[in-house]
Amino acid sequence: MKAMRNGRLLLAVLALAVLPLAAGATGLADLIREGDRAAVERELAAGADVNALADDGSSPLLWAVHKVDHELVAALLKRGADPDVRNVLGASPLTQAIDSGDAHMVRLLLEAGADPGQGNDDEQTPLMLAARLGSLPIVELLVKAGADVNARETYRGQTALMWAVAASQVEVTGFLVQRGAQIDVRAAENDWGNQITSEPRAQYRPAGGLTPLLLSARSGCTACAKLLIGAGAAIDRPTPEGVTPLMLAIDNANYETATWLLDAGANPHISDWWGRTALYVAIDMSSRGGGGPRGAGPQPFDDVFGRGAPPEGVRFAEAGAPRVEYSALQVALRLLEAGADPNAQLNMHRPGRGGNTARFTDDLLTTGCTPLLRAASTMDVRAVELLLQHGAAPDIPNVMGVTPLMAASGIGYGLGSSRAGVAAVGPDPEANAMAIIRMLIEAGADVNARITDTSSHTAIIARPSAMTDREGQTAIFGTISRGWPRVAKLLVENGARLDVKDKAGRTLRDALEAKAGGRDEPASPELRALLTPAGGS
Repeated sequence: MKAMRNGRLLLAVLALAVLPLAAGATGLADLIREGDRAAVERELAAGADVNALADDGSSPLLWAVHKVDHELVAALLKRGADPDVRNVLGASPLTQAIDSGDAHMVRLLLEAGADPGQGNDDEQTPLMLAARLGSLPIVELLVKAGADVNARETYRGQTALMWAVAASQVEVTGFLVQRGAQIDVRAAENDWGNQITSEPRAQYRPAGGLTPLLLSARSGCTACAKLLIGAGAAIDRPTPEGVTPLMLAIDNANYETATWLLDAGANPHISDWWGRTALYVAIDMSSRGGGGPRGAGPQPFDDVFGRGAPPEGVRFAEAGAPRVEYSALQVALRLLEAGADPNAQLNMHRPGRGGNTARFTDDLLTTGCTPLLRAASTMDVRAVELLLQHGAAPDIPNVMGVTPLMAASGIGYGLGSSRAGVAAVGPDPEANAMAIIRMLIEAGADVNARITDTSSHTAIIARPSAMTDREGQTAIFGTISRGWPRVAKLLVENGARLDVKDKAGRTLRDALEAKAGGRDEPASPELRALLTPAGGS
């Protein structure tokens, strides 16, 4: 439903700007298109048919409106030009006048009898177009002329109010609400069949079904949300997939809107179809490098914790950046202070924000994943510290048995992973990982916990992945994947065993040799020396 699926109507409205007049068009329409005003006046004086249409359905009146020629439009209407004729793309004189933002032209057409409710083939109405463009004078003219504020187009079942909110048109939103626009109406939903294709790989298409309030959360129109809530909109009414306005605002980096929704009483404890809570979504946004307003990147460290120094060894590329008023971590802090559960686990893997472009590519964000595991997997030091300060358990694993400490050590990292962008949270991911590991160990994390299941129907990933054949491994194996000698040294100093074997009987030496023979850079001599003493061979 992105961009309100308004392309069809907009294409129809703009078509006159790019399409030549079709062969066989009337001389009058052709002359208007070419701007030969003297010839047009001669044709009119000679009694030219003002309703003769070109092959594409374009009328002389439609071209006159497109040319923004008020005098000619009035003359054509006076001679009986039909104001409701549409061309083959659905453009009418009225929709063309609206697209031009010309209230005077709209008034001329309406006074001549133009139908304010005439839509295109999908019943997208002039009022919807005016609402999207934000022209309050035109919206008022249309409603006064009888336009139905609750008409729904047939393509997605959307109303003019939805179009206004999605485009953050606050004045129009307020006017439509005052004129009785339905507040909690839901757009069309995609059923399960829309997820099925002949392609064997996993598919994902959002279910749609957004309400005006959900659209305001997605567009970040806080003022629109205030108007809707004030008119009685249900603040927690979710999408068919269980995503609330609060969650949708966070997921689109609209942190000011999310903060206002919390202040207005939004429930911070609801989880969606995948088990995501608002807290998980906030941590997810912070961990993918979109923690600043509108995805502008992370904030300076002290903006969240009220101090100027990050943990030992950690530097942030954005240090010294100007303070911003809202961020993902500030929303996370608000949620934790409101009692949000820091240990809530996912029910299943959610597709990436890019839909089919990012198909389930981070192998750790699956059933059982907690906000802490999400943050640790991206080396997001600030998020990990915030969660631990508010009661996050350090050792809750996902369905495969991967703990936050394993994730921070490098287990499960793949090129398709969202962690490919870990530089977004600092220029030295290994230093971030060490800071996180220290915090987790201090909180009681087990450095020798093992991956418990990568092969059952419950846990298996239905493709070769960064977790394939890792059952029985511990965090120390992850340092080989990443080539991190400093992390390996830290784990060894805190009791990591070097004599461990995975389920297939492979030792650390076997893992080092496999890395040397693979596509990655061979393990460094320092890492080899750390992991292959007598106990590790």
